Amino acid sequence: MLHVRRVHASVTGFAFAAAVLAACGGGGATSAAPATPVPSGVIAVEAKEYAFTPAAITVPAGSVTFSIRNVGTQEHEFELFKGDQQVDEVEGIVPGLTKDATMTLEPGTYTFLCKLNGHDQLGMKGTLTVN
Repeated sequence: MLHVRRVHASVTGFAFAAAVLAACGGGGATSAAPATPVPSGVIAVEAKEYAFTPAAITVPAGSVTFSIRNVGTQEHEFELFKGDQQVDEVEGIVPGLTKDATMTLEPGTYTFLCKLNGHDQLGMKGTLTVN
């Protein structure tokens, strides 16, 4: 009977330790530099190899401000197109840098991408819907 209690005690101890560790978890993936808070009404976009996050954005028509942060290891761009027509672009977004861009947009569907070094061909693009 003593052997059963030890096993039970060690399982209980293990479960307790696991619960404590789980409660302390969530902070394991901290970045070297804390993210700068994005003001309300500004669309935060992260650029990295080879994707934008979020990849689908919906905004109301009018003035829209994007805050594009490069969380990757390569330089990126944020180019906005409506069909084949380039609407605006933000160049030179080097790793760790955040650049803001304010654009006045009409209703429609737009595409944003990074054409730098063929990044768009590797999947670095997204869709912007303006209502």
